[in-house]
Amino acid sequence: MSESLLSFSEVLLYGREVKDLQIKQIKVRLADEIGDADNLPSGITRIDGVKLRDGDRVLIQKGDTDNIVSGIYKAEKQDDDTFNLVDRKTVDYEASVYVKRGREFKRTFWVQKQDSTTNQLFVEKRQRGKGSNNFIGDQFGGDARLARIYGFAYEGTYYELPEPTVFLVHGEGEKAAAPSGNSGADARSPLDPSVSGVAAADYQVSADVMVWNYDKADFTIRMDVMTGQFEQVLLDIYFGYDSPAISGARVSGARVSGARVSGARVSGARVSGARVSGARARGSED
Repeated sequence: MSESLLSFSEVLLYGREVKDLQIKQIKVRLADEIGDADNLPSGITRIDGVKLRDGDRVLIQKGDTDNIVSGIYKAEKQDDDTFNLVDRKTVDYEASVYVKRGREFKRTFWVQKQDSTTNQLFVEKRQRGKGSNNFIGDQFGGDARLARIYGFAYEGTYYELPEPTVFLVHGEGEKAAAPSGNSGADARSPLDPSVSGVAAADYQVSADVMVWNYDKADFTIRMDVMTGQFEQVLLDIYFGYDSPAISGARVSGARVSGARVSGARVSGARVSGARVSGARARGSED
């Protein structure tokens, strides 16, 4: 990872993947829509313009109705180096299938709409964009996962969050700690500024902390977790004196963003980094 003129817009997230909170999604490499013929394509080398590989998982939808042919197949290599589709698998009702590659169906989502263990009907649910970045449509595709983030680096400075926060990230990330053999700095911040985002540091990171690199304009999802008694995390916030629900009125759409200041609340919402964003009174243009 090298630095560039755009490096100042980078946001580096430091954390660990949340193993017990995963995005449930079925992934296949390719997809194809076939006609009304009962026979699957055989003796083929490509699907949707992409060369097949032995063991590829392929989503097949026959026609536009539910049937016993549609499903997820495995590409099996033959003696003549062509492929047949074998071992049909069915998926549950409303299950989502993500397609990784393809000329026409790359980065598309399909939902199985038939409540049956035999018949299947896959419907493409997302409009494909013309560019490589489909924004929110691609956020849960491919290698999306959830991670507990402990801090971040931005514009040459590292900031530690007052408490870990769950973010949507992509890929396994890179090791944040310096590799073994670097003057005993195995648990320190990385020595490469392109990975650490800083030129020097007086902090340490655990050996298993990973770092994810984003542009500040990228989309993500942030999930703040509160624990405690229902009286504290639900009733006090909704019905308390500092609640957003006062005299039957409800404040909608107000969001507080940034890092939380411990022990302080404003109108039932957390104060985060002394910056409030997105708060707006309904019906007002101010």
